[in-house]
Amino acid sequence: MRVSTSMAFDRAIDSMNERQAKLVRSQEELSTGRRVLLAGDDPMAAADAERMRSQLRRIETAQRMNQFAQNLLGNAEATLASVNETMQTLREGFVQAGNGAIGGAERALLAAQFRGYREQLFALANSPDAAGGFVFGGLGSSNAPFELSGSVVYTPNTGQQQVGLGADVPVSVDGRQAFMSVPGPSGNTSIFDIVDAAIAVLEDQSAPTATVTAAIRSALEGLDGAMEKVMLKRTEIGEQLRAIDSRTRLSESNTIEVQARLSQLQDLDFAKAISEFQQNQTALSAAMRTYSEISRMSLFDYL
Repeated sequence: MRVSTSMAFDRAIDSMNERQAKLVRSQEELSTGRRVLLAGDDPMAAADAERMRSQLRRIETAQRMNQFAQNLLGNAEATLASVNETMQTLREGFVQAGNGAIGGAERALLAAQFRGYREQLFALANSPDAAGGFVFGGLGSSNAPFELSGSVVYTPNTGQQQVGLGADVPVSVDGRQAFMSVPGPSGNTSIFDIVDAAIAVLEDQSAPTATVTAAIRSALEGLDGAMEKVMLKRTEIGEQLRAIDSRTRLSESNTIEVQARLSQLQDLDFAKAISEFQQNQTALSAAMRTYSEISRMSLFDYL
């Protein structure tokens, strides 16, 4: 078979191009740390890797929602703790006001203090959250959930706002249950109505002792019932926070597993890649020397 000079040149150039392409490929793999750069490199691995990345994005979204809910619920728990403290202060004050040795003028002074605590309680009930809503906003409200219209009324719809991929992580407290459903002699009423009624009696310096005693007893019973509801809400939030902690730990474990699988699918074996890079460098150098030698040959080399 006769091999022409042009054919020899073409083969040498093809060999150099092939070696150059392999060297460039090795450089890309080493610079990115991945063995699968395009879907065509390994279609099945590329498809599996995309599924793993999608799963990681879902886990990251769930973790952000968990953190968001954890922050809001933590704020709600702290607010409820302040509510409980204010109610306890009111309760202690009413016990003091029930002392038979205290006269009408002294009870009126105590009532003025109770007005301040009652306003503090109302402000706590309308506490904002970190998301632009309200801690006790129920299913959501753009305005403060508790309004004063003759007596205190609760305007949002009853329930809890929930977030997460499954919309199953609560981030608000139902204010109606916490403040407006205190058992009373004539059915459920609000803690505000109970406290306001007792304060009104204490402010009346001419009120009979029996009336004062009955008002204080009603206030104490109402505060006890309200504090029990607050305690139950704090317990619920504690359970919800524990559930979020559990989900967060599970998400972290899943993240590690998915990242490990993704690494197996696409990451580079650096030892093997460096060895192949060196081999391709050597082969390219040899191909270039061969071409150089061929390019200098003439007919006289064969004579």
